Amino acid sequence: MEIHHPVLNILINKYKSLYDMLSCKTHIILLPESKTLLNTDINIEFIKKSIFLKSHLKNIYVNLCDQCIEIDTKCVYTNYGYEENRICDIIKIETNPNYNFFKIIFINIPLEGDKYEENISTNSISYNNNSSKYKNEINLFFSKNQTSKEYLYAQLSQFVSSYIIVKGYENYIGKKIVNIVDQTIKLQTNSNDRISGKNIKNILIKYTYSHLYDFIWKQLIKNYQNIELKIQKKIEYLRKDINGFLADVNLKHINMFHIEALSFHVKQIEKCVDPFDKITILDNISQLICEIISSTNQDLKKQKIAIYDINSDSLISIIVAAISYGQIKNIISHSIHLHMYIENLNDSEKIDKLSFIFTIFHSSIMYLCDMKIS
Repeated sequence: MEIHHPVLNILINKYKSLYDMLSCKTHIILLPESKTLLNTDINIEFIKKSIFLKSHLKNIYVNLCDQCIEIDTKCVYTNYGYEENRICDIIKIETNPNYNFFKIIFINIPLEGDKYEENISTNSISYNNNSSKYKNEINLFFSKNQTSKEYLYAQLSQFVSSYIIVKGYENYIGKKIVNIVDQTIKLQTNSNDRISGKNIKNILIKYTYSHLYDFIWKQLIKNYQNIELKIQKKIEYLRKDINGFLADVNLKHINMFHIEALSFHVKQIEKCVDPFDKITILDNISQLICEIISSTNQDLKKQKIAIYDINSDSLISIIVAAISYGQIKNIISHSIHLHMYIENLNDSEKIDKLSFIFTIFHSSIMYLCDMKIS
């Protein structure tokens, strides 16, 4: 069956020499919904960025411009080579013998560039690709609280159209988000503070951060691109000799296998669109590091070698190694994004464990900032 899609049609008709070079055994193509490409120049560069080959790493694909994506059963995640970490929903996957592709994957939005957004009335709450996971809880809350619904969406629209994130003053954005949520809750007509056993405020904050993620993230990356470039050079430098770095910080017996595993976990924050999910990942990582040190210490005891302390210094050093090995992108922006959230929690929400997890992560980044390389 013939597939009608502008990218595919232009590739076959205008760039046939490129198309003829492709193999139905190795190449895949990603096709965003046609309506999202209305103002897009579908040129040779765009098409090359849409065609991918499987890499040697699991679920990782590289396009003809050396950009990387990760594909699972439901989503496509942009990775190396992209200005922002974007999550695209997979609409369907086709295997069509009539085309020079192993797979043709249809996605809801482009991998990069401006996103298409439909005009949405304030009578209906909006769910973008980032915030859709909170759809059920939010719909349940707003089904009984129309005034809250109209207020929140009006505030989100105003936020995107009028707010600028000033470097160094990101906490004001976090404070604004909390104020919007607090006012949304005050306007509810049904004063039940829980949805299906979950706290309404937490759900609304997660939804708001997720809904505004693209807007916030784009500005954070722009604000910190110069610092980020310097940090990435240091990450690249460290990655060349992780074992040497571990030896320098008196952790030479930590196995590289563990660093590689940790780097995979750290890299998951690149897929997160709300700070709470990032905190959860970092919490898991801190627990894993403690387990790794404990396991290593058991081996050291058998060899009658001095064991390692489980303290903030060892956690920071191992996270630095994992960040460097995984070459985590936009690491400064991730830290600022977390700080916006944590700084605006009230005292009862800002538990010691949460603050400790963030402090360890932030200190790891500061270590990279302060590190001197030759």
